[in-house]
Amino acid sequence: MTAALQQRVRPLLHGGSHSLANLAVGAAAVAVAARYLAVLFVNAPGYAGVPVSPGLATGVSTAVVAAAAIAVAVTDADPLTGIGLLFVGVFGLLSLVSSAAALPAAAAIVLGTATVAAVAGRRLDLVSAAAVALLVAALSIGLASGVGGWTDHRPVASTVALLGIASTPAFAAADWRSLSTADWGAVIGGLAAFAVVFGIGRAVPFVTGAVTLTGTGVVGTSLPVVALAAAGAVTAASAASRTRRWSLLAGVALVAFAGVPASLPRALPFALGIAVLTAQEGQR
Repeated sequence: MTAALQQRVRPLLHGGSHSLANLAVGAAAVAVAARYLAVLFVNAPGYAGVPVSPGLATGVSTAVVAAAAIAVAVTDADPLTGIGLLFVGVFGLLSLVSSAAALPAAAAIVLGTATVAAVAGRRLDLVSAAAVALLVAALSIGLASGVGGWTDHRPVASTVALLGIASTPAFAAADWRSLSTADWGAVIGGLAAFAVVFGIGRAVPFVTGAVTLTGTGVVGTSLPVVALAAAGAVTAASAASRTRRWSLLAGVALVAFAGVPASLPRALPFALGIAVLTAQEGQR
């Protein structure tokens, strides 16, 4: 069905399919970042009266991310990748309509993302493939601990998700050696991020715990792992900005601002971020 839809849509786009997909992914990254900030502002002391609705921000961001997944699905050159992303997008929209669709949506998101990862695995290098496997594992464990009701696995889900975010620099360079030489500025930025997050976490642990819980849904994870995730995200984002690879920057933003994918509003951007990051192979 997706292949037929792609054949009908592409002629209408007249070669602008990649631009449409990139625009949709960029809008999704902005929406997820806005939701992240809205949640932080509402939960910050002294900001109770600010007219920011985290529920509205979450609903809007979920719809935008689901629509972006569908846009990428119908414009992607690989039919299997398109099918996987169509599962993610369609069931993401259904989850907004009825809470009864939560469990089927969770299963569809994992299946669709795993399909995208399997297709990408044929062209990814070993380091990138390991990072993708870690991110897909984080998505699966996260949804199992949240939507699936296996709450005892939430600390594990948080740790795996943060380690997955920490691995995103794998998509920023052909190998770790080239990242450390050509993008030394990005590496320094990542090290600085680690030091800042670790230092703040030691100085004000309760504030740090509140921010990581409300903003990214982290539960029961040690501070060094949180700092490592921040370092990885900053390194990858900095490398993407320095080389003007905006799709890579959007993919990093999606998984980083999504946080622990234990709920559908977090799992959708996490899944789309995985798809965007796997598409970076060959674009370095």
